[in-house]
Amino acid sequence: MELHNRNQSEQLPYEKLALLGIDREKADNLPQEVKERLVSGEVTPLMQVSISARNGDVITLPLKLQMIADKDGNPALIAYPVRAELEAERNKVLRLTPQEAGRLAKGEVIQKAVEVNGEKTQQYLQLDPETKSVIHRRVTDIEIERKLKDMEKVNDIEQGTQQKQQVRDGKPVELNVGGEKVSVGIDLKEPQGFKLIKGDMKEWERQQKLRYDDLHPEYLGLVMTDKNRWEYQQVVDAQSKERALTLKPSREENIGNGLKR
Repeated sequence: MELHNRNQSEQLPYEKLALLGIDREKADNLPQEVKERLVSGEVTPLMQVSISARNGDVITLPLKLQMIADKDGNPALIAYPVRAELEAERNKVLRLTPQEAGRLAKGEVIQKAVEVNGEKTQQYLQLDPETKSVIHRRVTDIEIERKLKDMEKVNDIEQGTQQKQQVRDGKPVELNVGGEKVSVGIDLKEPQGFKLIKGDMKEWERQQKLRYDDLHPEYLGLVMTDKNRWEYQQVVDAQSKERALTLKPSREENIGNGLKR
């Protein structure tokens, strides 16, 4: 997302955040790490937001946000609401097949041509374990070729053609670096969309589960408190999860211009 030449406050999509009950003051008071992740196109932590329904009701639910650039270069928001499970038939934007949904549910990363805001691009798709929503980023945004070359240069290794292709396809691979095993692959939850760990594939799978099971056992997320500041609290309770799941698909996909699900 090419927005480097403006300061961070100008980059925040205030009008679109306001649709979620996050006015300019609340947006400016977001923790610095959250603002940095949002303006860089990364996925935010869970956030408790309030959406005004057509009947006048205010619906409070937890979700994650990601800011992308549309085909004209204008900022747009993607919302990833909490669900009980991956519901492929409700995701009209990604048009997942049963096979694709099954692979995502297993924790795989897949490539797919997706039309977002009128522009069809090749994207990586990955299921977020907290929200059960699908995170997607353009393949070109990950800059996988540069990362593979940098990794070879720094670690003085040469990857085989088949291994490189596996990484491009979204599959993690195991390498031997100086007699030590390392695993690398696409991980859209990481800031750069790419991850390298010390260890074999079993260690890769263990760490993928650890981040969700151990670091987020209570669905900790950001809530605007009566102290007029954002604080980390448990944001997914039975009521908010039920509301997130019963929100009509049409409402989820068209919360407002530039805010998509």
